[in-house]
Amino acid sequence: MEYAFTDVDGTEGILLSGRFTYDDAQKFHAMVDEWDFAARPDVALDLRYLTFLDSTAIGMLFILANRCRDAKGNVTIVNAQPYIVQTMRRVSLDQYVFIR
Repeated sequence: MEYAFTDVDGTEGILLSGRFTYDDAQKFHAMVDEWDFAARPDVALDLRYLTFLDSTAIGMLFILANRCRDAKGNVTIVNAQPYIVQTMRRVSLDQYVFIR
């Protein structure tokens, strides 16, 4: 997984690309630590270039959703491939994040 802090639909957000797996846990947590939840409790994730996510990655997205909720914000996922959205819905991640 690669990430970049960037504009996502007119707001500050994060672009994720590649394969998001167990091997990316350290990188993901470093990314989350860089985000200032007090100043920006809402996180927009652009997943247009994300090609795969495993169960660990799904767990990490739940962690991100919880960090946002603790800060009174939300995660909004945009531009995800249909099969990524389907996976998120199967594990009920859509109950914790907004998918557009």
